[in-house]
Amino acid sequence: VMRWVRITRGIRTQRITRRAQVRDRSATGPQQGCPQVRTEWVFPPVCRRGGLRPAAVLQSQVMNDPLARLTQPFQTDSRRRRWVDVPSPVARLIAAQYGLIDRSQCRAVGMPRGRLERLVARGTWRPIVRGVIQADPNAVEATDWPAVARRRAMVAALVGGPKAVLVGSAALAMLGIQGAPLHYVPEFALISGGPRRHTPGVRERRLRPIPGVPGHPKTLLVNGVRVAGPLWALRQALPGVTREHAVAMLDSALNTEWLRAKDVPLLIEGLAGARGVRSLRQWLRLVDGRAESPLETRARLVCLDVGVPPDDLQRKIYDAEGRFVARCDLVWELGQGRLLIIEMDGGHHRQTGQIARDNTRDNELTGLGHVVYHLGWSHLRSETLPSTVRRELLRHGRS
Repeated sequence: VMRWVRITRGIRTQRITRRAQVRDRSATGPQQGCPQVRTEWVFPPVCRRGGLRPAAVLQSQVMNDPLARLTQPFQTDSRRRRWVDVPSPVARLIAAQYGLIDRSQCRAVGMPRGRLERLVARGTWRPIVRGVIQADPNAVEATDWPAVARRRAMVAALVGGPKAVLVGSAALAMLGIQGAPLHYVPEFALISGGPRRHTPGVRERRLRPIPGVPGHPKTLLVNGVRVAGPLWALRQALPGVTREHAVAMLDSALNTEWLRAKDVPLLIEGLAGARGVRSLRQWLRLVDGRAESPLETRARLVCLDVGVPPDDLQRKIYDAEGRFVARCDLVWELGQGRLLIIEMDGGHHRQTGQIARDNTRDNELTGLGHVVYHLGWSHLRSETLPSTVRRELLRHGRS
């Protein structure tokens, strides 16, 4: 029998084997015929920059994830599928809650229980966790990462009920602060206290106001959901994350102006004693609020690790007449006024209208003598980004 138990920094493998009925005079362990337990620590591969490789991180996060079904297609029995009328208040709630609905909400608007059960039995609706149902799987696009993160947070908000406060990564997702792991465990807290409820896939924290701290706990109302303030949420989400996630979260918090530069030392001071706080202090010098997405943050860190950091971020380019042409993600000086421009494109750049605008802008930048490349997530994994930068810098006489 083999059991895989997930832990924080690795996977503990407990191999329970029954010794064969043979003579083993050198054995000093358990008696013959008794189970013998051997514990091993299997660590995922580690990058040379420190931290886990992206594939290993994803594998360790997806394992035993009760919320993974949020992204899985519905399996509806077409033979039993019939039209079931959904009341308008329920449809509006589903649209506002990223395709999710709570059973108590259905009862509150007068939806018959039998109608709800028929929708679930036929596969038209799908239960996610206790009391929470996914009614519209297409409410969130699979490539819209911020919306995917907010949908996870909404699960915790529905489990906690009207008095719940989203905390940690769930609060950051609702505030629009990106960079946290995609497969995070959404957390909520009940400030009023009360017994904890165990729900697989959702974690409940017990938090009480801190005496002597004015305004604690600071909460905000975002789209009808009560969430922790950004400083409080970051203090809960940062401990234990990798360098890439930590820097991306702080970059996004500064870029969205939920966090001010003068508040960063206060944030680290509040993390005293937390796991990984020494590393967080070292990573502060890597934070740059000009990065507009986690993709840009990762690209900057990759170039920094190989010794070719960009000279500027989000530089505005003008033509000879002073007319604004573009604002570029990553920029390297090539000499004689020429620039190497790397644009890190997410999914929205593949839209038809955006492609046409990007082509027009690239033509103008090339006409000014600049070198332009468009790269994405796949180029980070394949080492295309640092090799491209090195090649262009060497070609223009810059080592």
